[in-house]
Amino acid sequence: MKDDTRQHISQLILDELAEEIKSNEILRRKLEIFTDLPVEKVAQEIIKHFEYLLSSELRDLIIHLIEQDMATDQVEVSQEEEITPGPPEEAPLEQVSEEEPAPEESPGEEISAPSEISMPEVEEIDRAIESIKEELAELDLPPEPVVPAAPPEVPREVEEDSGSIMEHFAAKEPFPTQAADLKIDPDDWLYFYGFTYAPDSTGKGEVNKRIGLNGIDKEASLLLMDYGDIRAYLSRLQKENYTFDKVGKPTLTTQRSSQIRFEHERILNILRGEEVVLPLPCWSIIKGPGESLRIIEKKYVEILGALIDVHDAVEWDVDVMAMDDFIMQLPEIADSVPLHPVSRSGGRHQAPKGGRDIRKMEKVIFREKSLAQEIHNELLVHASKNKIDYMVRLDSAIMGDWKSILSARYQIGKDKRRLFCQTVTTLQEKYSVYQLMFKTANPVARFSLMG
Repeated sequence: MKDDTRQHISQLILDELAEEIKSNEILRRKLEIFTDLPVEKVAQEIIKHFEYLLSSELRDLIIHLIEQDMATDQVEVSQEEEITPGPPEEAPLEQVSEEEPAPEESPGEEISAPSEISMPEVEEIDRAIESIKEELAELDLPPEPVVPAAPPEVPREVEEDSGSIMEHFAAKEPFPTQAADLKIDPDDWLYFYGFTYAPDSTGKGEVNKRIGLNGIDKEASLLLMDYGDIRAYLSRLQKENYTFDKVGKPTLTTQRSSQIRFEHERILNILRGEEVVLPLPCWSIIKGPGESLRIIEKKYVEILGALIDVHDAVEWDVDVMAMDDFIMQLPEIADSVPLHPVSRSGGRHQAPKGGRDIRKMEKVIFREKSLAQEIHNELLVHASKNKIDYMVRLDSAIMGDWKSILSARYQIGKDKRRLFCQTVTTLQEKYSVYQLMFKTANPVARFSLMG
């Protein structure tokens, strides 16, 4: 295709896009959130995101979706041609030709097709047409996909006679559940990850279900405790994996604490991708199901209020953290530079204090900088506004513990919240080789069971 032809067609696409945007009422309503901001700045930011949409892997996705829709349309057209009966005047002519010769036609004489069709055949054709109409009506899609993740708005003050708060939410299980085939003893320690809405408001605080997701021990499954309108995600600590202090409470070593923090945030991100989750701080442990139920009963109203705050949240803080020593041991870093490079004088450089090679340290920081920028670009797609509080610099120091490489706040519409949280989970898996910790939180909804 010639350049001038491409330019002409691209201009047509741009004109058509402008007309579609002007007539899109749903899009106009979504832009109302920006009415307090300068119009020119809003337009410029949207154009920046739009350019990113057409200059990344999302462009290939758009092309794939359009080609898929075109292929689907062709299949539907071909199927419709197979099942749609032909014009009424053709059917009797073919039928007459099989049984007896067609009558001679006089010049200018028209054959009245309906008179040649028997009433049963007319009724059969009518039924076929009605059947086709019903099938096409069932295939008709709504103008905008319905995102099932975010529950509808609920008032903060619920009247006593209005019934359960869960009447505002869909009664469904976000994860496949199974019966919890274990017995929890009073001296077992339970680890709590967070709370969500219970699909059925009849829970009595019993731990009788589990889902196919392992807890921080990577052994015990996540358990469910439903009490009224709230559901707690928890797991039972494996006693053999911990040491205990003088009062019998599990303790953590520094290395074990670091790994627990990573697993805690990883599990919360998975849960948050499917449900509205009120997270709890890392290492929220309670001894026994009886004491756990007592604390939940005591803070029941507070938990419900905090869940509503999470449901209403539109601002989300994402803190991406890396472990320098772990990344330094990866093959792409460890095998790229000799530990003791040969000097020009024929000798060998001495390894720097701490056993770290300066060039490997530089490669670690450079890789972390690239990861932070890539992750921010992915999350930016879903945000209407964003603010980077910190991004790792090339002159950053090497740390011996978790180190933040990206700290940013994103404004996410409720209709995009589930997709945003699922993107965090996807990025968590995408960069799992670097063992990055993604800590997602709402700056308003903070809650703790302790104290």
